[in-house]
Amino acid sequence: MSIKTKFKNDLWRVNYILPFVKRHQFDEKGKADMMKHIMRAYKDIDVVKAKGERTVGGDTKALLSQVSINIDVDSRFVYSIDTHKTIAVPGNILSNFTLAYDKVVHGSFCELYEAAKGDDSYGQEAGLVFEGVKSLVNRTVEEIKSSSHSDKDKLVSYFERILNSPAEHFDEALQRLLFFNQILWQTRHRLNGLGRLDKMLEDFYERDLTDGIIDEDKARELVFDFLDQLSKNPEFKSDALMGDIGQIIILGGLEPDGTYFANSLTSIFLKEQAKLAKPDPKTFLRVSTKMPEDLLRTAVECLNSKTGSPLFSNDDVVIPSLISFGVDSADAYEYCVSACWEPLVVGKSLAQNNIAVFDFFDALDEVLNEGADDYEDLVNKYIERNQVKFKEFLSGIDAIKWAKDPLVSMFTDGASDKRTDISEGSSKYKNYGITTVAISNVVDSLLNIKSLVFDDGKFSLSDLNKMRLQNFEGSDNIRTALKKHYGHDEEETISLVKEISSSVSSVASEYKNPLGGTVKFGLSSPGYNILSKKKAADVSGRKAGMPYNTHISCMDAGYTEVVNFAGRLDYSKQRFNGNVVDFFTSPMFIENNLDKFTTFMAGAIRTGFFQLQMNVLDSKTLIDAKANPDKYAGLIVRVWGFSAYFNELPESYKDLLIERAIAAEKVA
Repeated sequence: MSIKTKFKNDLWRVNYILPFVKRHQFDEKGKADMMKHIMRAYKDIDVVKAKGERTVGGDTKALLSQVSINIDVDSRFVYSIDTHKTIAVPGNILSNFTLAYDKVVHGSFCELYEAAKGDDSYGQEAGLVFEGVKSLVNRTVEEIKSSSHSDKDKLVSYFERILNSPAEHFDEALQRLLFFNQILWQTRHRLNGLGRLDKMLEDFYERDLTDGIIDEDKARELVFDFLDQLSKNPEFKSDALMGDIGQIIILGGLEPDGTYFANSLTSIFLKEQAKLAKPDPKTFLRVSTKMPEDLLRTAVECLNSKTGSPLFSNDDVVIPSLISFGVDSADAYEYCVSACWEPLVVGKSLAQNNIAVFDFFDALDEVLNEGADDYEDLVNKYIERNQVKFKEFLSGIDAIKWAKDPLVSMFTDGASDKRTDISEGSSKYKNYGITTVAISNVVDSLLNIKSLVFDDGKFSLSDLNKMRLQNFEGSDNIRTALKKHYGHDEEETISLVKEISSSVSSVASEYKNPLGGTVKFGLSSPGYNILSKKKAADVSGRKAGMPYNTHISCMDAGYTEVVNFAGRLDYSKQRFNGNVVDFFTSPMFIENNLDKFTTFMAGAIRTGFFQLQMNVLDSKTLIDAKANPDKYAGLIVRVWGFSAYFNELPESYKDLLIERAIAAEKVA
């Protein structure tokens, strides 16, 4: 059977290809490109199935009993993913989440199984998963024993107690994380993060330091090796684009008593990720006005590694937003994020935070074709139409069916007590999260129409709309003269953004998904260069088919103005599913102005941005890399909420990155 036929006929298609297409709404070329990527990565894939009556637990047991195990004798750790085997189950396998690893680092998998086991369907499924994991452990021990690994006695001892007791040492805790992480990837739980590792591992690190088992240099070596292992198998792990892997490590964070948590491991993870110089795993630093200045400076220095890490998340804004949404305060202070930046509570959430992308432009496209009496009428018509479209959009995601997931259920608070799988709503939080595109294009369009049509009377709305629909052919001078408003610290602009987001939030607050949760949304999305491909021109200056504006950014506004703009937006209620300020800056700018840039970042945190990421690259490098790819095999760029090798990106992304770098240099 050919690989193409296998993809067409197997259940693998249900839980792998179709969710990508639906979630990202690819055009036909996008679907073809994605299929090429998947076929390249999975050309030798074997879908493992249990014999007899098939269940998710049975398939998982069969898979873990058959996967090949490879012992890397050059690593301190065992991290073995068999890229030729996986499972296929009905429904969408949970992704974009973080497993509650602490349950098997400070506890044991046997404890989770004891709580889950039983004669009912839930317990039987858990038992099959447990048998599969135990089989993988036993086979791994045998492989280690027969290997030439220089430290195999220690590894054997770690694996012999990996199921039955808590970890005792720093490197043992790291090995636990790698082992259960590899199982997630093996069972196709895409885009999975690692959690708050500096906090989770603090006691192991401090105890081993005190006992003289490790010193700081040894700890750095272990962390580097750990990160290096996670960076393996990028083709197998990547989502829609190469590099979109989602292994995000959360560091730092505000505490309920108002203090800021950080330790030596916070800096170690930041620095070793920068030293690794690979797109993934990536670091995510929770920042606050309460954080130490030297940690912020370290994070800024790490930006010059040009991996796109760390991403900055402002606890002073994010935590209150979570609480206003209804997340318990204690849970809010422990938040992590999905693959990119969408907040979630680990071990207590279904938290499918990136299940679909909503396009703010569609309603405007329709309303412009209908006309309006004045600016107020136009805005009101847009908001009303956009609310209708958003309601229709939400009704569409109700059709999503989740696959049974006994493995993740065992790690989820409440599931074993309720004897109910996480896919059936057993978690404390069962909300959906969506991302959005084009609000900036809508805002710019509305304000440009206000100026040109209703204030200055230079054009009728009908004539300006006709130019738009004709893609500004013959009137490109008008298109290029259109102003950018979104991202500028203008009262009228900020008021309009708040009005539109509030109207969507009011619809979202009334929505209940089939599991009993609601939905949250953010103003950032990976879809800005995907959904726009078949869309008409707008009045922001974007021509038909060209990318929407990126996240919270502006081509002709400086850094300070954009963060001031972001700091004045409203992220309360439903509006916190990722709101990312996106910058370009040159490496020399940071190197030559490290103190000033650190001071700028401290001021930006006080201003109240929600989240912020940067590309530290110059346009000259990007232009040369596009023309001479062989010279830049290791060039990494920040793309959506992830980083990737520049050479592996579609041409449209390369062009957009170059355009944004040039624009940033003009206003820097």
